[in-house]
Amino acid sequence: MAAQRFAPPPAPEARHAYVAADADRVRSRLMLASLRALLDQVRGSRQVLTHLAGLEALLAKRGVAGLDSIEPPALERVCSQLASLPLPHNDPPLTDLLGRLLDRMEPQTAPQPFLSSFLSDSRLMVSEATHSEFEAAARGLATTQHSDP
Repeated sequence: MAAQRFAPPPAPEARHAYVAADADRVRSRLMLASLRALLDQVRGSRQVLTHLAGLEALLAKRGVAGLDSIEPPALERVCSQLASLPLPHNDPPLTDLLGRLLDRMEPQTAPQPFLSSFLSDSRLMVSEATHSEFEAAARGLATTQHSDP
């Protein structure tokens, strides 16, 4: 009987890569199964929600790594379509999928918190008004001049 030779154990880095690849493969399968179950709930959903049908095909073909290839306009549409569906609360793979998609979206420009920057030469004048002056202003009958106290 010939002696059998076994391959040496892989280096720790290679083992980590195998584990990560296996985890991504399992995660992809779970996400795909959850997305399929969600789309199977309503007949014709793949014809109406075409971006989700494309996401389903992408997950089947390339797994979670394929999520990086979705262009920003399509990514927004996928997120919009997925968020419009009643997602089950007890479906972690679907929640994980939506979270990953939302994380990939380009950050929106932050809205300016103030309407004025107060960087002009004009001064902002604030004064107290009586209740009757307030009511007159609300009716559009306010005078343009105020008396100084």
